Amino acid sequence: MRHIAVLGGGLTGLSAAFHLSRRFKASRITIFERQNRPGGWVNSERIQLGPDALTVEAGPRTLRPNSKAVLELINLLGLQSEVLTTPRTSPAARNRFLYLPDLQSGLTAVPTSVLALLKSPLVKLLLPAILSEPLRTPNHNGFADESLDSFLSRRFGPEVARVFGSALCHGVYAADSRLLSVRAAFPSLSDLEERGNGRVVFGILKDMFGRKQANHVKEDEEYELGDVQELMRSVAVYSFRGGMQTLTDALTKALTGRPNVDLCFGEEINRIEMCKDEQDSLAIHSSTRTLKPTHIVSALPLPLLSTILPPPSSHACPLPHLTANPASSVTVVTLVFAVPPNTLHPAGFGYLVPRPRGGYPQHTDVPSKLGVLGTVFDSCALPPAGQSDEVYTKLTVMLGGPYPASLPKDDDELRSQVLAHLAEALHWQTPLPQLVASRVWRHVRCIPTLTVGHVARMEELRGVLRETKGKGAWGGRLEIVGAGVGGVSVGDCVSAGRGVGVRWEGLFG
Repeated sequence: MRHIAVLGGGLTGLSAAFHLSRRFKASRITIFERQNRPGGWVNSERIQLGPDALTVEAGPRTLRPNSKAVLELINLLGLQSEVLTTPRTSPAARNRFLYLPDLQSGLTAVPTSVLALLKSPLVKLLLPAILSEPLRTPNHNGFADESLDSFLSRRFGPEVARVFGSALCHGVYAADSRLLSVRAAFPSLSDLEERGNGRVVFGILKDMFGRKQANHVKEDEEYELGDVQELMRSVAVYSFRGGMQTLTDALTKALTGRPNVDLCFGEEINRIEMCKDEQDSLAIHSSTRTLKPTHIVSALPLPLLSTILPPPSSHACPLPHLTANPASSVTVVTLVFAVPPNTLHPAGFGYLVPRPRGGYPQHTDVPSKLGVLGTVFDSCALPPAGQSDEVYTKLTVMLGGPYPASLPKDDDELRSQVLAHLAEALHWQTPLPQLVASRVWRHVRCIPTLTVGHVARMEELRGVLRETKGKGAWGGRLEIVGAGVGGVSVGDCVSAGRGVGVRWEGLFG
């Protein structure tokens, strides 16, 4: 019998095990997770406030309905009744803000129409950049990879890159846009340049007025979407009544009921071995046992995987680029106030904070302000899931990333500084609103920064993994997936897990 070991019980690992168990019903599948709970940093907590409770999120909190892999899971797991949706017409969908204290006090709305742009304080920055972009020299370097900052600076100017590029990067990757690969992290931007023959604006116009891409019907047939796609019609973002953990809990429950799946939580694999036998067979070792799976799926962070692979002195072919990228640490502070939603902030999804004009503080500096990346207006981002959501306001502030690791270690002190930032950004008057609950999560090296050249490096890694010739070849028996390989969004992780084992279909009986 074929035996597949899945290393890592986060979202990617759970998705991989779920789809593998459906694809290879006659194969044994064992999933290993070193924590005692599945889901990784998908973690929803209920805070009891009187007769009702509020859900707060340690990790991701909303999803866009553009990942068919996630929509398929909702259908297969029967989660339709748990979905909370925010329509595109809502303030949360229409209103997003930047915090630009050097431009104006308070928040600055990101313009979403020509009329809004003309009325915006950002018009002097954006309008000349957009109008002049088609006049800039087209890209003649073969569309080679570059950083997001370099790409936007080249096409729209360095100030647009700093204000918008760094803010976007803070919101998704919590990273420095001067390091992040545009091809790996935001491939649609480089695709627009290619379609516009070297000009991004022309690429946008082609998409707006050209023929729509044709193959959507065929693509839909590849997913078991049921009625979920209709449920998501005109939806901007969505989540679940019990929080994002609803998805990972449902995956765990489904896997628990599969006869060919074993779930091993609280068990860490500390060594992968390629045995010196005729088959170059594989073995994995935990602190309590050794197993010999025929295939391995790693959904571990790449640097962690590098520490448990066969050493360079072994006969196993070494795997390149596992430690090429750094990772960002993020501190998440959620605050709950005893006031109704939308009374402490403008109606909208939240705001992002661009890179400071002078750059990030050095590690030797003592920063005068917190390294705030952005704030989500949780109570506005999604409709109420219960009675408490209608009488309390939730805000979540993200900090850290490319800023020096100099945040207060004491949670009370950190909360005080976060409240001071919010009072300045949102123009709160004293006395401050009553804080009734809060949570602080400190995620260490949780989001990989996909640096320039990442796409080419991962293709080289896949080539080594697929190589079948020579002693010590992996022969496609090890697949490496996860946020460190592809994108970091929930959709990226679920899709990566879904695609595991496709190349094995002709080999498995």
